[in-house]
Amino acid sequence: MSNIEPISQGAPAPALNASGITPAFATPGTVQLAEWAAELDYAHKLGAAMAHSNFLPQSLLLDKNKRPKPKDEVANDAAVVILAGKSVGLDPLQSVQNIFPVHGQPSMYARTMGALVVAMGHETRRTHAANDSVTWSVKRAGDKEWQDFTWTIQRAQLAGYTSNKKYQSDPIAMLGAKALAEACRIVFPDVLMGMPYSVEDMELEDMGEKSQTPAPAPVNTTKLTRKPKATAPEPEPAPVAEYEPEPEPEVVDTVTGELPEPADEAPVDFLAECEKVLGDKKALGELGKRARAAGADELTIGTITEAWKAAA
Repeated sequence: MSNIEPISQGAPAPALNASGITPAFATPGTVQLAEWAAELDYAHKLGAAMAHSNFLPQSLLLDKNKRPKPKDEVANDAAVVILAGKSVGLDPLQSVQNIFPVHGQPSMYARTMGALVVAMGHETRRTHAANDSVTWSVKRAGDKEWQDFTWTIQRAQLAGYTSNKKYQSDPIAMLGAKALAEACRIVFPDVLMGMPYSVEDMELEDMGEKSQTPAPAPVNTTKLTRKPKATAPEPEPAPVAEYEPEPEPEVVDTVTGELPEPADEAPVDFLAECEKVLGDKKALGELGKRARAAGADELTIGTITEAWKAAA
C-alpha cells in the first residue's frame, strides 16, 4: 500500500507545482507544509498592518545601524516573530512586544519566560535580592524540591554583561532577569520550546556584534627614522557647533512595564517636519531638540537623529 493519501476534506490545498497544477494527492507532510505556509501568509498580513502602527518595538523597526527598515522588511520580521510567539502560546500582539530577533535567533524578556512557566502550572519565586546577588527558586508542577538559581555581580562581570549600564543603575533587576531566565531555560525547556536567549542576555552596548577577541600585543621592532623637517604648524580649524543627541529615555520601563505620562500638548508630526528639512544639519538639530522636549517616541527621535548624522 502506498503511504500517499488524498488530501482530506477541509485541509488547505498545497501550493501549485511548477506546471501550475495543484496535485490531486499529497503526503501528510505536504499538507502540513501547506498549513504552515497559510499561517505564514496570515502572519505576514498582520505584520504588514502592524508595520504602519505604533505598536512595534524598535528591534523590529530599526536595523543594526539604528536606521528605519523598509516596511516590507518590518512586515517580514514581524510575521516570523508572530509565528515564534504562537509556538509558545503568545497571541500576535504579545509576540511582537515580547519576542525579538537577535542575530537570527529569537529572544524573550525574562519576565515573559516566567509568565509562560507559571501559566503552565509550575512555580517560581524570588528568594533573595541584593545589589550584588539575586536568587530565583523554581519548581515543576508535582515536584517537592525547589531548585535555586543565583546570579552575582561577579558572575555577570566575568561573563562580560556589566558593560550594560543598567547593571550600575539597577543591578537587582538585571541580575534577577539573568537568574530567572537561566532557571526557566534549564528547568522548563518544554515550555520555552528551546528559546535560546533572554532580551537581558543580549542587552549589551554592542548587542554582541563587537569582537571580544583582545587586540594582539604590539611587537617591539627597531626602526630607523629620519628627523622630520620643521614645518609651520597648521592653523586649528574653527570649532563647529554640533548637535549631539541626548540619551534617549525608554518608552516602556522594561522592569515594571510602566508607561510615561501622556504629553498635554497637541501632537506634532515631527517626521513630516523632518522630511521638509532633510539635508539641513542645523534645522535637523533644532527639530531633534523640539522632538525631545515634546516627548516624541523613540522611532521619531531616532529617525531625526539619523537624518542629522547623514546631513552634510
